[in-house]
Amino acid sequence: MRFALVLLAVSVALPAQTRSRKAHEHGSAKVNIAFETAKGSPKGVIEFESPADGVVGFEYEAKTAADKAKVAAALNTLKARFAEMVILPAAAACKVTNKSAKLEAEHHDAKQKGAKQEQHSEVHAEFDVACAKPLSGLEIRFGFMKVFPKIHDVEVALLVGDQQASADVENDKGVLKIAK
Repeated sequence: MRFALVLLAVSVALPAQTRSRKAHEHGSAKVNIAFETAKGSPKGVIEFESPADGVVGFEYEAKTAADKAKVAAALNTLKARFAEMVILPAAAACKVTNKSAKLEAEHHDAKQKGAKQEQHSEVHAEFDVACAKPLSGLEIRFGFMKVFPKIHDVEVALLVGDQQASADVENDKGVLKIAK
């Protein structure tokens, strides 16, 4: 619960330009990272959100066995390889544990008569993080495209103690430095 409040604070506290990305933009993702402190043995939470197309390869509702298998495989890959996407500093000896990963469908009614109903699906995941050593002065790197090549633009928000930072990571280029 405490970390959920911290993540809410991240989204409220960061500048408006960080939160301005369209709600559903293919090729993009959002990541919120929150740690109570950078000292001692930090513990935190990482939230991940992306249009399903970037993770699963499609957004329509999976009805066939083959599509359901694709969804399950994509979510398993996300859970198993998330530490390759958000690369925490090796010096901090952090362990990332998946709490949840799911695909959520959102239906929009057609605005014009005779138009087809629009469907967007999003992947949402949450991970717990426990580090054995301090994060102070270290950097977080990213490798989204190595795992999911369609994800090339990631908006990252970081809250560590009193430090707030953000980065727009394009094609896995970008780092977040944690203050000393």
